[in-house]
Amino acid sequence: MTSNTNVYGSAVVATQVKSFNLKYFNLGVFALILSLGIFYLINISNLTVLGFVLRDLKSEVSVVASEKLAKEEEVNRVRSYQALSDRTKNLNMVAIGEVEYLRVAGDAVARK
Repeated sequence: MTSNTNVYGSAVVATQVKSFNLKYFNLGVFALILSLGIFYLINISNLTVLGFVLRDLKSEVSVVASEKLAKEEEVNRVRSYQALSDRTKNLNMVAIGEVEYLRVAGDAVARK
């Protein structure tokens, strides 16, 4: 800043006007566009990778679901009456006939 002397002899301080610098504005806009472009590319890349992962997981879910159905069918086969009767014959077990229950005299079964 410079000081000027006016006609009356008093010092007048000149004010410096800050002008709008178009060079810095253009640089800022360019940096903003560049950073947003990079951010966009990173997000698109991330979404693409997640899409592939999702597709792989969906195919894995279908495989696991079919395995689950196969296991449920095997459990039902093993629990069937025919399979149980075949296993009891192989183990030389006796089939259940009439069941007799023990009758206890009195109401108390155990005493303190």
